[in-house]
Amino acid sequence: MPYKNPEDLHKWEREHREQRNARRRMQRLNARSRQQSVPEPAPDPVSYQIPRGKWGTILGLVVGIGVVLFAAIAGLTRPHRLRARARLSP
Repeated sequence: MPYKNPEDLHKWEREHREQRNARRRMQRLNARSRQQSVPEPAPDPVSYQIPRGKWGTILGLVVGIGVVLFAAIAGLTRPHRLRARARLSP
């Protein structure tokens, strides 16, 4: 619409209003049909997933059991010299 005169511009807009409105309607319909035609991805099967909150619990249990086992093994295998000193101290 290269009209420099505002009256000519308004005249052109009045004459072509129906065409412009039809073009806008078609664009809206095309946009809606594109949105509806895109399928949503299917969710992953829940039976194969562990919720993220449980990973922290599982990790905490594993670390805790590891620390207890390490302490138990370290307590049973003290060097012989340390056991002798422990008996001498009151």
